[in-house]
Amino acid sequence: MAESAASEFRFEMVGTREALKLGPPAEAIEQQIQAIEEALASIPDFAFDLSKTLVESVCKTVLADIGQPADPNWDAPKLLKETTNRLSLLPPSHPNPQKARDSVEKTIRGMLQTIQGLCELRNNYGMASHGRDGFAPRLDLRQATLAAQAADTIVSFLYRIHRDALTQKPGARVYYEDHEDFNEAFDQDYEVIQLGGLELMPSRVLYLCDHEAYKAALAEFVADRDDAADEGEEV
Repeated sequence: MAESAASEFRFEMVGTREALKLGPPAEAIEQQIQAIEEALASIPDFAFDLSKTLVESVCKTVLADIGQPADPNWDAPKLLKETTNRLSLLPPSHPNPQKARDSVEKTIRGMLQTIQGLCELRNNYGMASHGRDGFAPRLDLRQATLAAQAADTIVSFLYRIHRDALTQKPGARVYYEDHEDFNEAFDQDYEVIQLGGLELMPSRVLYLCDHEAYKAALAEFVADRDDAADEGEEV
């Protein structure tokens, strides 16, 4: 009966899938999401390992994007804490940032408790990481779904906040799709490049052929844009 219920169950990492659409394709993370969903449909307790791994992967991706790579010795709770400490958790124009930050940080502390729980579930009941007694008691689909839902909530929140910040201020890793305003302005200043029957946009050619030059031009564009915005506020 339990096996029949598991085979009919279909869980989706809805929040994480939607958050990933905000950025460039991240194949490794997408594969982890798919693995969690498939595990819950077939081998539920494998989801304990995969859910923890997904949170760790997204934290490491965020930190690498902003040029502050994770220490390889950090465990999952430390990794999550360091990641949230480096993210702007509130909209920049919020009228009461201190009160709102206090509330958000309380929620973050709850997330830290959640990741600690994921670690313990993975260590005690996961299938892949440490091995276990073949006759040890197992948890079932309900507990595995809880782990996956917790990971989905944490990851979707972190990645959305991170992607919002990257579109406003470039990080160490710059993605072409994040900066449509700069690309359009750059393309207006230079002629389209003709290559046989192809028309290549100057901004994309610069991004692909001289990534550092693209980053430098983007940084200058963002600085000029921010200066203009500050002057407008002062008027």
